[in-house]
Amino acid sequence: MKRFTYSESKFGNYNTIILKDNQTGTNIEIALKGATLLRYQIASAKGLLNIVDGYATPEELTELSGARCCIMAPFSNRIEKGFYVFNDEQHQMFNPVNPQREPIHGFVRVLEFEVKEVIPSDDKIELTFFTDKLRKEAFKGYPFNVDVYVKFVLTENKLLISIIGKNVDTIPIPFSSGWHPYFKTGENGVDHLILTVPAKKIIAVDESLIPYPGDEAYVSVDENTQADFRPELDSSERVIGNREVNCCYFDLVADRKDKLIRTTIEDPIKKLKISVFQKEGVVYAFTGDQAKYRPRRSIALEPVQCITNAYNRHELREKITVYPGKSSVFDFGVEYHFEK
Repeated sequence: MKRFTYSESKFGNYNTIILKDNQTGTNIEIALKGATLLRYQIASAKGLLNIVDGYATPEELTELSGARCCIMAPFSNRIEKGFYVFNDEQHQMFNPVNPQREPIHGFVRVLEFEVKEVIPSDDKIELTFFTDKLRKEAFKGYPFNVDVYVKFVLTENKLLISIIGKNVDTIPIPFSSGWHPYFKTGENGVDHLILTVPAKKIIAVDESLIPYPGDEAYVSVDENTQADFRPELDSSERVIGNREVNCCYFDLVADRKDKLIRTTIEDPIKKLKISVFQKEGVVYAFTGDQAKYRPRRSIALEPVQCITNAYNRHELREKITVYPGKSSVFDFGVEYHFEK
């Protein structure tokens, strides 16, 4: 039998794909709806351990509450009141999940993807999803044509993900992306976990979670000790405890060796470390205190290209603009290991 294999499955009425490492048992399951990761089971001394808190039932996936492990595109998080100006035209977006609410976490999470390509090898398996359903007539307030690809690469102890938005229109388009995963090390919540976020700044927001205008948005992490989880602090100072965390971290510091930015949770009981890594962008941490399902049972560590309301920020206009025939590419991933 090949080490890495691909199979089709079902999650209620939803079609899913399973990628498996037959040597260790490690596996992931992804729904074609939204290219949404449902589980990531890793090999541990006590058997398989699911380290993501995805949608637990098909009903949750239908509802999309909490945006669990969703791919966020063509924007991440929020656009203030759904309004923005691009190409000198005003646009008003609405939430595809509930049109009475402001848009959040993009549109592709409601789209059906198809499998574009599967490439197994001796040390990994690559799976690429594709949708051509992000079209100008599909979502009010986003009159642009984009092909979206999401690639998952499963290796022995890593999951690499790429989100690609290709402009197939005749004009420049706005596009940015991110991922909204929730992580756990068991069923005993997040209070005991040690969080590390290598950030120099946080994004200051108003009561609607929209960043303040201009330079007001970029604040030193020194000014918010509740949100300070920098690696130079002692591990005892980075225990989440009873802190409610819902914060965007900016000006991230990469590791010197491989130039990757790592946001990490450690379970001192299981001696398990889980890291979200990325080359660029910002990262959000959210302890899920207001989540409808399983509040504070897991922590969202979200790698994204741009801060909230990027479509309305002058300093990010070049970053979100994709010209005809060009693509926006955002690479990130997850890695884990057990301390000895």
